[in-house]
Amino acid sequence: MKQCIVVFSLFSSLIFGKIANAQDILPEFKLKQISPGKVLISWHNTHQNCVKLLVQRSSDHKNFKTIVSAKKPGLYENSFMDTKSPKNKNTYYRIQYSLKNGNMYFSNTHSTLEKQIIKNAVPTQTGNNWKASPFVYTNINGYIQISVNNPSAFVYKIKFFDENGTDLFQINKIDLDNLILDKTNFMHGGWFQFELYKDDILLEKNKVFLKGN
Repeated sequence: MKQCIVVFSLFSSLIFGKIANAQDILPEFKLKQISPGKVLISWHNTHQNCVKLLVQRSSDHKNFKTIVSAKKPGLYENSFMDTKSPKNKNTYYRIQYSLKNGNMYFSNTHSTLEKQIIKNAVPTQTGNNWKASPFVYTNINGYIQISVNNPSAFVYKIKFFDENGTDLFQINKIDLDNLILDKTNFMHGGWFQFELYKDDILLEKNKVFLKGN
């Protein structure tokens, strides 16, 4: 998905130094509405091998647009003031960042008016060792969404299994960078295992939770 990237001069780790102490570490970040139409996004980045970092905005949590690309994505401490945030409208923000190994990740999503945090994975019954996938997750509408980097340059394939490991279905080629799956593919809600491949190399083996109807 092509995106227009605009670099703002206000993207600097020096602004709002007092708020920097309260910043969270990616994939978390702080969102603060300074005044109508002005929103501060701030974070800590522990990934020194970060090669790309984008701040993205959406009005519906479905279609995100990049509003700034960090000039120095590897900076540990940074923040950005969005001076064009829609006034008196619920607006969603997230951070997309890529590492030198080619892996791409998304932060959780925060909204302005609802003070809402939308996790990449919705369920709470996760267990101590489970970590949400940055590629396959439950979106705000309860659907399973697959987000991959540059699907035109790589062959992404995914296999889904039920909790017992029984094959459900597979997608041999993911053509979209953001693909939302119909719930009827899974027949019921609950946990599902998956294996995600990039050029026939296993990229991730994990599980995802699907909300019931």
